[in-house]
This record gives sequence, structure tokens and C-alpha cells, in this order.
Amino acid sequence: MICGACAAMLIALYFLYGPYEQLEQAGRDWLVTNRMARGVARDPRIVFLAIDEATRQLDSVFSEDIAKSPTLQLIKQGFPWNRKVYADVVDRLAAAGAKAIIFDMVFPSEREGDDAFRAALERHRNLVVIGSNLVTQGQEDVGASIATDTLQDVLPSTSLLPGNNAQDPRVGFVNFHQDPDGVTRRVVYRTTLGDFFGSPKPGIHEELLSLSAAGLKQAGFADRIPPGHRPMMIRFAEKFEPRSLHEIFIDANWNAPPLNGGALFRDKIVLIGSMAQSSEDRLMTPSGLTFGCYLHLNAINAALAGEFLKESPTSTNLAMILAGSGLAWLLGAFVRRPFLRLLLLVFAAGAFVEMAHLLADDSGLLLNLAGPLIALLASGITWSAWEQILDRIERQRTRRTLERYVGHDVAREVLDNPQTYFNALGGVRRQITALFSDVRGFTTFTETADPQLLVTQLNEYFGKMVDIVFSHQGTLDKFIGDAVMATWGSIFERDPAVDAANAVKAALEMRTALAALNFDWEQRGIREWKIGIGINHGESIAGNIGAEGKFVRFDLTVVGDAINLASRLEGVTKEYGIDLCIGENVAALVRDQFILRSVDLIIVKGKTQPVEIFTVIDIAGSPVPAWLGRHEEAVRLYRGGDFSEAEKAWREVLSAAPDDGIAETFVARCLELKKQAPETAWTGVYEMTRK
Repeated sequence: MICGACAAMLIALYFLYGPYEQLEQAGRDWLVTNRMARGVARDPRIVFLAIDEATRQLDSVFSEDIAKSPTLQLIKQGFPWNRKVYADVVDRLAAAGAKAIIFDMVFPSEREGDDAFRAALERHRNLVVIGSNLVTQGQEDVGASIATDTLQDVLPSTSLLPGNNAQDPRVGFVNFHQDPDGVTRRVVYRTTLGDFFGSPKPGIHEELLSLSAAGLKQAGFADRIPPGHRPMMIRFAEKFEPRSLHEIFIDANWNAPPLNGGALFRDKIVLIGSMAQSSEDRLMTPSGLTFGCYLHLNAINAALAGEFLKESPTSTNLAMILAGSGLAWLLGAFVRRPFLRLLLLVFAAGAFVEMAHLLADDSGLLLNLAGPLIALLASGITWSAWEQILDRIERQRTRRTLERYVGHDVAREVLDNPQTYFNALGGVRRQITALFSDVRGFTTFTETADPQLLVTQLNEYFGKMVDIVFSHQGTLDKFIGDAVMATWGSIFERDPAVDAANAVKAALEMRTALAALNFDWEQRGIREWKIGIGINHGESIAGNIGAEGKFVRFDLTVVGDAINLASRLEGVTKEYGIDLCIGENVAALVRDQFILRSVDLIIVKGKTQPVEIFTVIDIAGSPVPAWLGRHEEAVRLYRGGDFSEAEKAWREVLSAAPDDGIAETFVARCLELKKQAPETAWTGVYEMTRK
């Protein structure tokens, strides 16, 4: 009950604010513009002649057709036209039997050809309508404070209508009312200057007709013009297909379908308006941005068909909001299963939308959608989700507390999969990929570095590296001074190939991220860093390892030979001048996903068995260095004991890739081995003497 009452109060308060009304207006627009809404047919008694780009330019008209028509010759002289063009339009359409000829144009100033146009307006005074413009002079805001003398109906030039009378049946104002959101949904058919601008003061009481209303009256449909001065919301029709105005002056077009010698215009209301790209006469409607002439066409069409819309009153809207909250309360009180309750809420919301849709189609009544739907769904979902929200808050609080003491992934596993975690506490054997990264020369750097600056730089570095580990589904095991230890497979059991590939991807991204950090540090005058990364894969033990006693401290971590080797491989990178070294187990798992480069066969310090090591150039599909094949050949020659040819091959690599650390290392080795041959049988294995 509390949730429903709160939602009802919230929606009721929204009535006082613009954003709520805009939301409701969007819902009402949707009721009449969506694909399922009932359409409105174009009245066949309306014809649209467009002053489009084709008419303005006449580029598609044959020169002989222009030569035959004096009107086309005047059009060809450029826009704005000699007004004799409009006189010829009126004469041609009147001769064809048009019932009304409406120009969606205002002719406020004198121009060449006015005599001819004035004569045509007089000859066909019972057919033609031209535009006027309602304006406020020297005042931007429209409201009750507007002075009477600032309101004006800008009429056609006296060179066209000498009487200059707003009551002339051949004049109709072209203006439209826009709603506060800038969208035109309503049409004013009748008004006064004061009513139109919201300033109904004495002296400006003469009733004026809109362009569409004056056209309807000229055509004999005065009874279809809505009474009163209230703006009428209309249902927009399907798009009116325009005919280019210039076609009526080309004999081939005039005598062919669909014009058929003027039969298209017989007993029709013909509207002439601009559709040129340069036209500024564009307005926003519920269906989108459109030319002003389309609004006049729709105003005429709505009046002929009686297609007017009305909005539900405020009392009805409030009642529907309360009903929505009440229904949500009933569902919450009597339907205990959350999923079923949610289904019923969705069904009730859908039923309400369908009812609103039917009312809009059948009676033109537009219900408010947002308020009732928000009241229904917000109240229902709040009720249904309350216990779950409380539970989630508690889980988040526990997670945040736990993450102060353990890693992010450990906390997640404890809370999301507690059984898996507890099984690991006692120790389990798993296939684990381990990554160690270390900052080169960090110890030396700390001797002279500013402590605060060093901590800031280290935190920036750790933050970026840890984010990369997490983004590739890794687990942060620990920080070891300036080193990062991360694992894959220690908590979450996945395909070893996937874990190994994620570790290598993380290493490559670390390489890129460090370059970006170095660039930023350089801009800030901070010393750049270099890192080495070692990756290995193998069976290791994961468990809760620590000390029991007076001071208890445990970490869920990993131990084993494979982990130790990963740490050693990180140190090996310094020997070969590389930043990434992977073991043979990792190479076997990721060979098809990355471009690998053989490095060496080594025995790390403290071990007796050799391991083949590699570095990673890039992901598979990236450009392969031209010298890589020569390098691999040099490796085979070296391991086969042909030191002279191996040296030659690596020198070729150096010529293509100067300062390559691996090639430089092996050139030096080859020179040493040529001077002093190995004392024992050559195996190609190099024994590391330092970590």
C-alpha cells in the first residue's frame, strides 16, 4: 500500500513540471503514429502542386518546351518569380475546373507582374486564397502582456489586393500554434489577433480564417470548418504525393496521365506550396520534420474527414494513476510468487496500452500513458523487488568488507560460488597459468626518487595493470614489491588453452598500457619505466596458505614448480632484452592464436631440466616481420652447433631490426663459442646463472 501511495503521489506531483508533460505528450504521439495505429486516407478532393527544386531549376525540361511556354520562360529567369507566373497558374487551374486554388505563400511587398496576378485574383475571386502572416512587432514573447498595437496581420501587398482587408475571403493566415516542446500538433481554423497571441483585448476582435479554413470556404465546405477559436488537434494523414508545378505548363505532361488535360484538378482543392531545399518553411510534427504546406494539406484533410483528436481530462488521468497503483498493491498483496507477479504486471501494462490504442483509433481520445504505466510498474516492481534489494544491499556490504582483506576475485567467488571456494581452501591441484611482471631497475630508482611521487606513480601503474588482469578474467594473487602476480585457473576452472590465451592477451595489453603511461609520465616530467613479464603454465597447488597462531594471516594463493618457473621467466627477459617471455607449455597452448618467436633452451637457476622459451610478437593475423623466418633458421643453426652460419643469420636480423636484444645476445654467444668450443657435447642448452 505504501509503495502504491508513494507512486501515486510522485506522479501527481509530476503534473506540476514540464518533463512529465513532455513524457506524456510523447506517449500520446505514439498512439497515433506507431505502425499499428489507424491511418488516415488522403482525401481524393485535395491535390498538391509543389514548387520544388525541379520547378525552380527546370533542369529536366527540354529547351523546346521552355521555348513554347512564356510561363516557363519566366520561371527560368530565377526565383522569386515574376508574379505573372502565379496568374498563369490560377488561370490554368481555374480553366480546368478547380474548386479552390490555395497559395501557401505570403506576398507582402510589391513585385513585377503584380498587375497580371491582381487581375487573375479578381477574375477568380471565388476560387483563390493567398496567405497572410500574424506577427507581433518588436516583441519576442507571446503572452497576456502583449500590447494591442504590437499585434499585426501582415496582409498581401495592396498591389495585389487594393482593399488591404483582413476580412477578404481570398486571405487566410498561414500560422500554426506550436506546443511548448516545439511540436505542431494543433490547427487553428478561426481566431482573432488577440486570441491567437493570448491577448484577448478590445480592438482586435475581428475573426480571421486560416489558409486552410479560407480554402474550405471558397470550395464550398464552410460547414466543415470547426467552430470556435480553440486549437484543434488533428490526426495526420498519409503523405500527400506532390506534382511539380511546372508540369502543368508542359503540353506533354498536361495531356498525359495523371493530369489528363486538367481533369486531375476538376472539382478539387488545389494547394500550391514550396518544397524546395532552401525553403525555411519547415515545422516539427509528431511524425517528424515536414514542410509547412503539408500541415495545411493535413488541416484541410482533417476538416473534410472529421479526423480530430482530443486529450483525456486531468481528472481521468489522476484516476488512472490511482487505479494503476491500486492494481499493483492488489497483485503484491495476493500474488506471492515474484515471477508470476511480474508477468501479471506486464500483462496489465500491455492490456492498458492496447485499450489506449483502441480508444485512440476508434474515438480519437488520447489517454495519458506514462502516468498510469509508471504508477503500475513502479509500484509493482518496488513491492516485488524490495526483499531482493535488501538482500543485494547486504551482499554488496559484505563484498566490500571482504575485499578489504582479500582480492576482488576471491571475494566474488566466496559470495557467488561459496562451495567451490571452500573446496579450494584445503588445497587442490589445478592446471594454472601464472603471470609475473616486474619493473626494471625499481630498487635503484627508489634510492633517489621522491617518495610521494613514487607512490603516486606506482599506484597508477598497479591500477592499470590490475584492471587489465581483471578484464581478461584473471585473478590478482598479490603484489610483491613492484611486481604483480596474477593467475588463471586458480579459482575458476576453465579450459587451459583459454586461460593461457587470456594471460598472453593481458601481457600484450600491459605492454600497450605501459607505453601510454610512459607517454603521460613524460609529459608530466616523470621518469619512464620498463617492465619484464614471464608467463608459465602447469599443474600447481591452490589453497589457503598462511600462518596460524597469535597473528593469523591467510591468502588464497598458488604454489608449485610451474609458478616458480613463471617467476624465473620474468627474470629471463633481462638476459635477452625482451619484455615478455613464455614457457613451452604456454607456447603449445597458444601457438595458433599468436605470432611466437623462439628464444632459447635454458636451464633456470635452481633447476636441472631445460625448458624452451619464447616471446610473443603480436596476435595471429597481424603483419609478420620479414626477418622472423631468418631468425628461426638461425635458432636451428645455433642449436645444431653451426655457430658461424647462425651468427651470419642473426646479423642479417640485426640489419633489418637494429638493437634487437635477442639477435645481439646470440651474436655475442656465437663469437664466444667460435673462440672457445664447448667442453662437452653441444645440446644448445644455456644454463642461467642468475634469477
